[in-house]
Amino acid sequence: MQQSQESAPKSTGASRFLADLACPRWLRRRSGLALLAAAASLSACGGGGDGYITLDIGILVGGVVVSGPPVYSGGHRSITMYAGQSIQLDANEPVYWTLLVGGGSVVGSVTVVYAGLAVTQTTISDSRIVVDTSSRFGLVNPVPMTLIATSTIDSAQVATVDVLVTN
Repeated sequence: MQQSQESAPKSTGASRFLADLACPRWLRRRSGLALLAAAASLSACGGGGDGYITLDIGILVGGVVVSGPPVYSGGHRSITMYAGQSIQLDANEPVYWTLLVGGGSVVGSVTVVYAGLAVTQTTISDSRIVVDTSSRFGLVNPVPMTLIATSTIDSAQVATVDVLVTN
C-alpha cells in the first residue's frame, strides 16, 4: 500500500475553483495588500485628534476686511470702530456666539441700548454673526463690546474679539 503524494493541493469547493481561474495567486495577494493599504490610509481621514483644523475667525468692519491674520483659537484681537458701523464675524466652523456689551451679556437676536449706543445682534448662520451699532446723539464715552466664539465641535477652542465703539 503506497500512497501517492501530490505536489499541489487539490482545490475544494466551487469558490476555490473559480478563484484559481479568475486570477493567479500572486495577483490576489497584491490586490489584498493594496486593499489593506487603501483602508489604512482612509482611516486617517475625517476625525480623531490628529488632523483637526483649529478655530479661526475673520472680521469685517463696515464691510471692509480687518487687516492682519484671522483670530485663532486661544487668540485675542482688539478693534476700534465708529458708532453707526457694523461688525461681521465669520468662523471656519460652527460656533456659539457670546456678545457682551458694557460687561453685560446679550442673548438672542435683539437690540440693546447701552450708554447711548444701540447694538443689534443678528445671527446669519451657525458660524456667522453681524452686530450693528447706532447712536442717535453721539456717545459721551466709548462703549466696550466683547464677542466670544466657542466651537461647537471642541468647546476648548475659544476666540475673542474686543471692540471699542467710539464717535
